[in-house]
Amino acid sequence: MRDDVQFPFGQTMIHPETGALLKRGRRMETIEYMGLKKEFEATGFFPNDGGDGVIMGDDHDAFEKAFAEVKAQYAAQMRTLAKELRRKAKLTQKEASQLLTGSPNSFSKYERGEALPSWPTALLMKLIAQDPKLVEKIRNG
Repeated sequence: MRDDVQFPFGQTMIHPETGALLKRGRRMETIEYMGLKKEFEATGFFPNDGGDGVIMGDDHDAFEKAFAEVKAQYAAQMRTLAKELRRKAKLTQKEASQLLTGSPNSFSKYERGEALPSWPTALLMKLIAQDPKLVEKIRNG
């Protein structure tokens, strides 16, 4: 807990929605993004019963850092998956892009980390990487 931060309510506050008494402290929180999870230590105002707390000001920094880390992990997984799928299915970037997304450059962007596939596209990519024969089923409608 940072002692140099001044909060308008001191070390306690009332939850604006539930009316619960919140005390300043730390607890472990979990952030989820696209099927990945990351635990981090959150500082804020929390009830004794483990319910919803309030995080404000600089306390958001831990959340932002954890979110950036899990998003980077997901992006790295998608870069690897895009390359693996194309290798196993013997597709060019353009072929994979047109077949799975309809966009001519999507796989190039996925492999460079400039874009992330949508959740349904990512699931389809995982299925094709596991069974490259699905490409023919997709092509043949």
